[in-house]
Amino acid sequence: EKMKQKDFEVLYMIDPLDEICSQSIVDFEGHKLVDINKAGLDLSKSEEEKQAMEDTIKEYEGLATWLKKQLGEKVQKVQVGDRLVDSPATLVQGEWGMSPMMQRYMKSQTTSSASDSAFAIGSRNQAILEINPQHPVIRQMKNAMETAPDADETEDMVLMLYETAALIGGYTIEDPGDFAKRVTKLMENMGSSATSGGSLDAEVVSP
Repeated sequence: EKMKQKDFEVLYMIDPLDEICSQSIVDFEGHKLVDINKAGLDLSKSEEEKQAMEDTIKEYEGLATWLKKQLGEKVQKVQVGDRLVDSPATLVQGEWGMSPMMQRYMKSQTTSSASDSAFAIGSRNQAILEINPQHPVIRQMKNAMETAPDADETEDMVLMLYETAALIGGYTIEDPGDFAKRVTKLMENMGSSATSGGSLDAEVVSP
């Protein structure tokens, strides 16, 4: 999203072979190739922007630590980033991690169930949840952590944040059924709030 905002040229890797070949290509016509789906992306910020980002990281450090505790082994860590514009969060890979597409390709090559299980655990632990501190959902999450960290609604928010981040990052959701239930519950709550907020009692005044 930030690449689009800055009008950077992006080359899409839509086949596992593309990613394998790109690993042996350092640059092209003097331009260094950078994987924008990995952690540590440098967007050439000014000194003012770097300082503002450092202040934001400090402000949301507590939320990042709390989210990691809530998600446990689902992610390697949680960090504040600036690659997103319209989305609250995404899953990215570490410097030496594999993309979701490559992970699916490698998993399809395994034969034993034990290997599948070990690979799934290793792949999941490589993922880093990167949150967008400018997004209203992240601000609401911070407020929920501070006011009602143990509420069922807060737990649902955490899981939905992780699952939507997985979809944005190109991953598959581990349990689509549970995700659908949380989305349905959210829609039901929104519907009931709209109904209760939109009803008005008429009062007849005698002349």
